[in-house]
Amino acid sequence: MARLYNFKRLVEKYSVPCQLVTGQQPGYYDEDGKWHDPQDVTCDTKAAILPVPERTLYESGGRYTAADRLVISLEAYPMHSHIVYRGNKYRIEEMTDFTEYADFNQYLAKWVSAVD
Repeated sequence: MARLYNFKRLVEKYSVPCQLVTGQQPGYYDEDGKWHDPQDVTCDTKAAILPVPERTLYESGGRYTAADRLVISLEAYPMHSHIVYRGNKYRIEEMTDFTEYADFNQYLAKWVSAVD
């Protein structure tokens, strides 16, 4: 069945470059016996990153704040992965599933920290 709504062009228009951090590569010892610390697995991606709507902030009962973001993407992101955008790191917390009707994914992302 074809999707009812096609937002691809609109999402691409407002998408910005960011990084997706999907987990950690485990630490290991190399052939010389030197320990290498675990490292984040990152990939470059694009998404529309917007402020969380005031209504969502109000209805969340304080769970979300103005520092958090609404992320709209054409790609599916794993839950609890991280988005790095403009020197800030956000954790993917909630997904609103529109995939049956539209061609995008919508997430609420909680601000975690400022990245050095």
